[in-house]
Amino acid sequence: MRSRCGRTGDRRAFLRIGSAGLLGVTLADLLRAEAGGADPTGRRAKAVIVVFLDGGPSTIDMWDQKPDAPAEVRGEFRPAATAVPGVRVCEHLPKLATVMDRVTVVRSVHHVITDHPAGSRYVLTGRLPGPADPPALGSLAAALLPPSPGVPPAVALKTGYDFGLSGVGPGRLGAAHGPLRIDLSGETTGPVRAEGVSLPDALPVAEFEDRERLRRDLDRAFAGLDQSGLPARLDRFQQQAVDVLRSDKVRRALDVAAEPAGVRRAYGLTDTGVLVGDSPVLAQGLLAARRLIEAGARLVTVGARTGWDTHRDGFKQLKGELLPTLDRALPALLADLDRRGLLAETVVYCVGEFGRTPRVNAQGGRDHWPQAMAALLAGGGLRRGHVYGGTDRNGTAPTKDPCTPEDVAATVFDRLGFPPAHRVAALRDAPIFPEGRVLEGLVGG
Repeated sequence: MRSRCGRTGDRRAFLRIGSAGLLGVTLADLLRAEAGGADPTGRRAKAVIVVFLDGGPSTIDMWDQKPDAPAEVRGEFRPAATAVPGVRVCEHLPKLATVMDRVTVVRSVHHVITDHPAGSRYVLTGRLPGPADPPALGSLAAALLPPSPGVPPAVALKTGYDFGLSGVGPGRLGAAHGPLRIDLSGETTGPVRAEGVSLPDALPVAEFEDRERLRRDLDRAFAGLDQSGLPARLDRFQQQAVDVLRSDKVRRALDVAAEPAGVRRAYGLTDTGVLVGDSPVLAQGLLAARRLIEAGARLVTVGARTGWDTHRDGFKQLKGELLPTLDRALPALLADLDRRGLLAETVVYCVGEFGRTPRVNAQGGRDHWPQAMAALLAGGGLRRGHVYGGTDRNGTAPTKDPCTPEDVAATVFDRLGFPPAHRVAALRDAPIFPEGRVLEGLVGG
């Protein structure tokens, strides 16, 4: 298994721009390729937020519990009522229970990959890993959806050493469609960048908390860029690539400290830190994701730590940190989007790379189990207050409406106006999800 811990690099300047040569083959190409693009017809949603529970969440202990199974299967937690009659979730997700009328739980996702990086790649691309090198969902959205001036179309917010976010990129679409990568944890294994437009090795949460420092450091970095005379030598698309990172839209979107105190507290943040859990990064990431979507980003992926890999003392970890932190931040995101009128046009997709074994192991945890897992979906015209599919009595395999990560990804992109058979020239004119199908039972209602 890969290490969870990334190295902490030396603190460098807050923001730096690579050479003109680097810029010329990266984000600028994306802007050039999409210039003049129109919205696709039939588009229901405009954006997506992927909340990736890195490490493999124990969905059998969260939103597909088995209270009638033997003790070694049902575990320590009990189901509790929700806002939807007859739909129950874990007793340690009380806030999520109150917003279940806004979501659909898909209880019949399955695949066969037990490896973290490969499983993450499957879920975050919607395509089985292989020589075709498929793009991540964010990169695909960046290629298909019209850009918003001054805002990167795809953003990946890392919250630690992530099995998924560290290994998934634009694939055959090329670096021009790579996401702006921002590390919220203060740990990194490489530069944080927009595929050639570089941010520092670590972008600590403190930088987001201090608005004046954020503004001052950005201004200082770009003052040096202006004095170098580089912008005058860039074409208009290259200049736009620079503008994405220097624009007030991005600056404001990352400035979560500008949110009212009540909103920050709802996500789990205070002026001095987080209210629950041991780190503010998930709450910080989801609030930043909402602000980025509001500013015009098309797909934001938030990685939620490798702590979900609960092989040992799983119930202690879930009850003590993982579920309380998620239970505050995710329902806050859904309610916040709904209150602002954004949930109707934004799909929220919460998922991990696989589920956990039905049987609790000797160490009090559960091991990798892709044969049955659950995902949560909301917004973008998807059904509200609904459960799709189901698994057998012990949660070993789907027994109703089985589906794959490719089916779920195909459904999400269908909401964006691109059916699974939509072809992209940069992907050798192949369908975006050749084996995927739209899950009609998730749409409407």
